[in-house]
Amino acid sequence: MNLTIRDITEGMNSSHEGYADLVADSVSFSLGRPLTNEEYMQIYGITAGAISDAVQQLETSGSDYDKPLTQEQFSELADYLYRCGEFTGPGGIHGKDFEELTVIDEPTDEPEGRKIYLRDRYPFAVLDFDIGFTILRY
Repeated sequence: MNLTIRDITEGMNSSHEGYADLVADSVSFSLGRPLTNEEYMQIYGITAGAISDAVQQLETSGSDYDKPLTQEQFSELADYLYRCGEFTGPGGIHGKDFEELTVIDEPTDEPEGRKIYLRDRYPFAVLDFDIGFTILRY
């Protein structure tokens, strides 16, 4: 599964209220006083409009973000995992942990290409078919 513009825009829309609260807290702190209901509603309306504009721009931009990784991009990400990760061999990820991971297959015609695993949408591990896992430790 690849992260898409739709994933991002849905996250932007669903987090609006929390974002408006953060902006209101920041404004309140800067002013040194609590905000009135009218001021909070003004902030809420402005942030809703800004998020709506940003979502519309993303959805109509024809962005490259929704395209799958190229072979070069995949290799760069795998190289990063090799450099910063720890080789754990073929038993590096246990069965129950696979349920939390998303896999990106190497864009190649080879039947046993490498796989990159994501946890919470961040690179977590790379698997070389005959060798095993290299896992990024946090």
